[in-house]
Amino acid sequence: MTDFASRSLSSFLHELGGISMFYMRILRTFFRTPNKRRTVFEQVGYVVLRSLSTVLFAGVFVGAILVLQFNLMLQQYDAQIYLGGLNTSAVVREVGPLIISFLLAGKIGAFTAAELATMRVTEQIDAIECLGTDPLQYLILPRFFAIIISSVILLSVGLLISVIGSAAVATIFCDINPLQYASSISRFTGAWTVICGMVKALVYGTIVAGVSCYKGFTASGGARGVGKSVTLAAVYTNLYIVIADFVTSNILTFISEVGKVIWESLGWLT
Repeated sequence: MTDFASRSLSSFLHELGGISMFYMRILRTFFRTPNKRRTVFEQVGYVVLRSLSTVLFAGVFVGAILVLQFNLMLQQYDAQIYLGGLNTSAVVREVGPLIISFLLAGKIGAFTAAELATMRVTEQIDAIECLGTDPLQYLILPRFFAIIISSVILLSVGLLISVIGSAAVATIFCDINPLQYASSISRFTGAWTVICGMVKALVYGTIVAGVSCYKGFTASGGARGVGKSVTLAAVYTNLYIVIADFVTSNILTFISEVGKVIWESLGWLT
């Protein structure tokens, strides 16, 4: 058991170090790469179109599930007036970014890893290098930034649909007046809540982009290696997203508390 734990920890740290170095290579390549906006925007459109239907479908049901669960708890305390605010805050701050990032990891992340891994094992990437072209500039950068930008766009759309869907479910199944549902949203969901959701979307999108590109770019072993790269990309992406969720939640909470203290101090001084 000890040997298994040590091997698992060693493998995790090895992958984490490799991905971190890959991020550094991408950053160095980015600063010496000429304008690639057209290629990036083409990839953004491709990613958004492939994932939009899945995000919309999932967004509706994420909001619906949460509103039903919150309603069961709030009914016991006769506090259904807060249903809209609590549900919207949970969707925007935590559940929405997490669920949608998992969907993107399974769809776009796995597809990107498979695409790049196939290029690697069929020696297409080696051919690009032989022609004097940097594969990081030609293949990785457009996909990397497209996934990050698309994650923020898709999350924004998914959260909007989730809030609308949860309001519809609350009206139909929970007998909540739509105006009553909307009245508590501003109490629990402010600008900081939206900022937290967008920051998490950016972090999760960076993880999906980096891990999928890394596992695809470093694949080896023929067709079997392609399947292994896709599987490991999905596993490591979801694992890193869960860890990042814990870390970012604590960091954002700390920033919020510090901001409140500073704000109260400035108010007291004036």
